[in-house]
Amino acid sequence: MSTRRSPQSKRFHNNAVKQQQQKKSVLTVLEERGYINQIAGDRNALDRLLESRKLGFYAGVDPTAPSLHLGHLLPFMVLFWLYHHGHRVVSLVGGATARVGDPSGRLTSRAKTAESVHDTNFKTMFAQLGGLWRNVEAYGQRHGFQDSSNGTRELLDNSSWLDTLNILDFLKLMGNGMRLGTMLGRDTVRNKMEKGDGMSFAEFTYPLLQGWDWWHMYRHHGVQLQIGGSDQYGNIVAGMDAVKYIAQNSASDGIGSQTAEWLDAEGKIKEDMSPMGLTVPLLTTSSGEKFGKSAGNAIWLDRSMTSAFDLYGFLLRSSDDDVERYLKLFTFVPTDEIGKVMGEHAKDPGKRKAQHLLASEVLELVHGRDEAIKTRKEHEVLRAPSLASLKRQDKTDASGDGSNPASSGAERTVLPSSLVLNTPFSRILYHAGIASTKSEGARMIAKGGVYIATAGAPGEGSKLDFHQLRDQKPNEVAGYIIDGVMVFRVGKWKVRVVEVVEDVDFDSRSLHAPGWDEWKAIHPQKHLGLLHSLPSLGLAFGSPIHLFQFRRPSGSGFPASPLSAIPLTTAQEIRQRAAFHHKLVKLAFFHDLTLIQYNDVLRKLHHVPAMGNDDDGQGSPRGFDKVFDRLSDEIGRFDIQSGSSFV
Repeated sequence: MSTRRSPQSKRFHNNAVKQQQQKKSVLTVLEERGYINQIAGDRNALDRLLESRKLGFYAGVDPTAPSLHLGHLLPFMVLFWLYHHGHRVVSLVGGATARVGDPSGRLTSRAKTAESVHDTNFKTMFAQLGGLWRNVEAYGQRHGFQDSSNGTRELLDNSSWLDTLNILDFLKLMGNGMRLGTMLGRDTVRNKMEKGDGMSFAEFTYPLLQGWDWWHMYRHHGVQLQIGGSDQYGNIVAGMDAVKYIAQNSASDGIGSQTAEWLDAEGKIKEDMSPMGLTVPLLTTSSGEKFGKSAGNAIWLDRSMTSAFDLYGFLLRSSDDDVERYLKLFTFVPTDEIGKVMGEHAKDPGKRKAQHLLASEVLELVHGRDEAIKTRKEHEVLRAPSLASLKRQDKTDASGDGSNPASSGAERTVLPSSLVLNTPFSRILYHAGIASTKSEGARMIAKGGVYIATAGAPGEGSKLDFHQLRDQKPNEVAGYIIDGVMVFRVGKWKVRVVEVVEDVDFDSRSLHAPGWDEWKAIHPQKHLGLLHSLPSLGLAFGSPIHLFQFRRPSGSGFPASPLSAIPLTTAQEIRQRAAFHHKLVKLAFFHDLTLIQYNDVLRKLHHVPAMGNDDDGQGSPRGFDKVFDRLSDEIGRFDIQSGSSFV
């Protein structure tokens, strides 16, 4: 049977001296930063205890969701501060109590969760808290908390004691001291009984189970104080009553050897051993929305549910009225430094310096410093992107439907040229997954919320210029394709890069885009005519289609083909020939050549075996260009004769 550890230590004393020299107690620091909503117990007594010895605190969370979200951070931030100031802290995951469900602040009962879902949620949250604590260690050191070893921390699961709790022991030790009148008078019970769907016995006993958690940790881990959200004040008070009752009535129940440490001569719990609690404020934005929500959806700490990029973006959108408060609550940045940052921010709010600091600090806390630095750079790129910087991000959405929840940086998608060229921009937004329907695409443009990029100064390194989509015509689309891509921006920050490829390339990569199947059904000849007949020509790799499928062929060369009898033995020559075939197919396809016309062109080019040879007899881009010019002239003649139009 464990006993409470001595709160005295030389390290703690040194830390306390340092705090006294700073003339601010830990409680004062927490109050100044806005962490304290209510204190259950005497405020001055708590302040005195915090400065005189190491205290034990805990904050808990029930795994009723698949991940922690941003709103969960606030009570744990108090734990992080107390830990770095030398106190003993416990993070508790309610593996057992989640099966009951906390009714606090609710008018309806929680939906029952399958056991497999509960187990998955528990494992995820337990691992998240472990990772969060590792980040807290490094984050604290960067902010000057070099004596973090003064504090101790534990991560616990209440299943480890509640799963083996004997119901008779529970009723005997705790049940006798809990009065129904007091329990029925609490706001949670009255509101749910009078305004909600009623309260089950399981929900009614939830505060007792939470009280037993506290008693177990008080006895075995030295936890004297509980930290909770603003809706947990009633549960905290109930837990305080439970711990006091059991401590004062447990002498005859096999744990009397510890009571001397807790009780005074009259059998009452000592003042400096009395359980206490504090709640953090209910955090809302300046517009009244609950913090940690975006359009009603939680901002998750799991990167597979809310990417680091999106988490950064959410914090970057914090209003100027909120950002200073958030910096105090969700970072370790000193308040005087926050004041300086806010002063600089006020001089040029458009740079959002305070918001960038907030987002970087929270990302470091949640996902680590490397991820924070990487994500900040991605966002800075998107504020004034260049084509080269966007191309370096290779997070292409393989499905092509625009959904890429775990992406970082600009989201990317691929579209076939037939869904882009001479197509209204409202439809392009739909095909790219930016709008869910064509009508929504039109509405987005009408509201002025969509921008498209044009090239700035010459060179990929130059910044892109964004222009609002308004009255641009379908025949202007080609002018917005920069080196094979179009770059859209929705609002201030959301950038979508659309790579435009040939239809045959798109299909050979098994990609999909909204509206593509419908387009193929309406234009079967364009899609199937020439391109599906090319393998019969016996071109290099069999056909240009194969060129797209096998970008880096094996072997020392190509077999002979109608296009060339020259074997290609180097990667450079392979790339040149592939580019030639690509241009050839593109030209023929856009001129709607029939297979007969295509063969006739090849026959007229009787000198093709020398294709690609420059003056030195070697394959070269200049040689390929010469042949392509000849081929283009021949195809142009067919175009004039047949009257077909350039698509």
